[in-house]
Amino acid sequence: MVSSFTHGPTTLAYRIYGNGPLPVLAFHGFGRTGADFHVFEEALGEYFTIHAFDLPFHGDSPSPSERAERPFTPLELRDHFRAFADHLGTQQVTLMGYSLGGRVALSLLETMPERIEGAVLLAPDGLHPRPWYRRLAYSAWGRARYRRFIEHPERVHFIINTLHKLGLLRDKMHRFIIGQTDSISKRRLLHDVWLSFRLIEVDLHALAQRLQAQGPRVHLVFGTYDSVIKPALGRPLQRRAPASVHVHQMPLGHQLLTPEVALRVRELLLKDAVRP
Repeated sequence: MVSSFTHGPTTLAYRIYGNGPLPVLAFHGFGRTGADFHVFEEALGEYFTIHAFDLPFHGDSPSPSERAERPFTPLELRDHFRAFADHLGTQQVTLMGYSLGGRVALSLLETMPERIEGAVLLAPDGLHPRPWYRRLAYSAWGRARYRRFIEHPERVHFIINTLHKLGLLRDKMHRFIIGQTDSISKRRLLHDVWLSFRLIEVDLHALAQRLQAQGPRVHLVFGTYDSVIKPALGRPLQRRAPASVHVHQMPLGHQLLTPEVALRVRELLLKDAVRP
């Protein structure tokens, strides 16, 4: 069953998995929905209640196209999920985020660490700045190029295919990029999500200071063979906050929403739950 929660101008749909006493807020990857966390219910459901959200433009949540010009802000997300925690009647929640959802979770760790018990982020986006993305997303000229790409992807696809043929773009990354942009609906989603989330970026130094001051433990879980979000991206944050941030690898690729990962997540969260 899909429910929804509204705070201020934002309404998000969510699904509930499990009935344990510890609340989890979960955020899915690009082009997916909160239903992906159903695979975690068997492993976690006795101990946790997972509230798996559909992010804007995904699933049953609204698709506010005007947000491409009026993007979401970190404080707006903070206020929404702080209000949701209040709605649950809990002082603290645990975060779980995969890929794009990891970017949302990182932002919440920076803006509301006092309300977060801990976090498990699976191949999280947002750990590495992308200057080219900033130049395109922050300028009117760049946003116009994004809009043109929706209807006319030929030039961009030509560049991507050429880089692949020259050996400058790996097979997995080439398949990932083309697979995410091979239809007009996918390109429109990419445009809307990238532009509306362009302000959701994390300052790793500030985040590390907040984690060390507030104490939530953060587990970054990567696939050893992931060519999209590589395990090495977790090291800079770990170096800044070694007591709070822990990096783990599993012998997988980018797809980390699997039963075996769910068992590993349960192990990590339960170990944190009983730590002194």
